[in-house]
Amino acid sequence: MFVSVGKGVYIPTERIHSIVPANLIQFSKIKKIYQGIDVITQFENEDDGTIKGSTSLIDATYGKGVKTVIYMDSGQIVLTPLTADKVIEKVRKGRR
Repeated sequence: MFVSVGKGVYIPTERIHSIVPANLIQFSKIKKIYQGIDVITQFENEDDGTIKGSTSLIDATYGKGVKTVIYMDSGQIVLTPLTADKVIEKVRKGRR
């Protein structure tokens, strides 16, 4: 089951590790870590020429303020403009 966390951004609910309001963490440190770093890096497989994407930070805010940070079990971090309560509500509704 997928849940919408931003404008056209869907994440799988079974891969969500934790949902944290942005005001409860030191979000400025996360921004400094990823500031100036290319968010999506691509690796080319030399054997067959395919390209695989590896993402560490997914910004689903589209210019809006970050209200919630979602940590995935794959190590990815998703930034969303939705409140934590709204994201939790969507996850619970999707798992019924």
